[in-house]
Amino acid sequence: MLNAKTLKTKDRILQASLQLFNEKGERSVTTNHIAAELGISPGNLYYHFRNKNEIIKELMAKYQHETLDMLALPEDRILDANDKIHYFQVLSSQLWAYRFLHRDVYHLVENNEDFKKMYPRFAGQVMKQGHKIYQAFVDAGLMQMTSSEIEALIINLWIVLTNWTNFLYMSGHIQDSNHLEERWVWQALRQMVFLEGAYLRGESRQTYERLMESFGPSDLFASLSNTKDDDMHSSI
Repeated sequence: MLNAKTLKTKDRILQASLQLFNEKGERSVTTNHIAAELGISPGNLYYHFRNKNEIIKELMAKYQHETLDMLALPEDRILDANDKIHYFQVLSSQLWAYRFLHRDVYHLVENNEDFKKMYPRFAGQVMKQGHKIYQAFVDAGLMQMTSSEIEALIINLWIVLTNWTNFLYMSGHIQDSNHLEERWVWQALRQMVFLEGAYLRGESRQTYERLMESFGPSDLFASLSNTKDDDMHSSI
């Protein structure tokens, strides 16, 4: 019974930490904030985690395990066009659920030794699994790509995924990099889908077009261009 209670408290700490990190930014949240959110004493929290870095390490391990499980290839069949939608849904849900990890990645790498080791290893595992997925789509006749093109596409997708919040902040689309609305995550996925569009064949091409319709139009480029025009006029 004691062990079950211990696990429950530990899970509650992880859930509250994830929520606060996502909402307020990791740098703005202390262990005292987390304890207060849960209505427990700081000492109770320290019984499970010695410091905030240990909490982040545990969340990163959880994120890694969940994501790689969701990106696993089916064992009993070849991939079809619906799998492409599934994988993008996985990426969107995980990116949103653990958004602080990518948003605060530079700070975390510089200030958390465990994270500094875990993050590149995780990136490598995701890219390796991504290569298997795209090769499976090629083998199923849904995409036409060379191995070098797959590698380049995966790197480009990772760059969009991990730098999206910085782009939005620097381009003026969000005013606070700690607050990222879910619609901006979908915009990131829209850009990622565009990157693979040229390689799609057959049924996956039709699925791609339906997926783009579901995303709807984007005003990112137009709003950025208008902002620049307005700034130029105001400075004259």
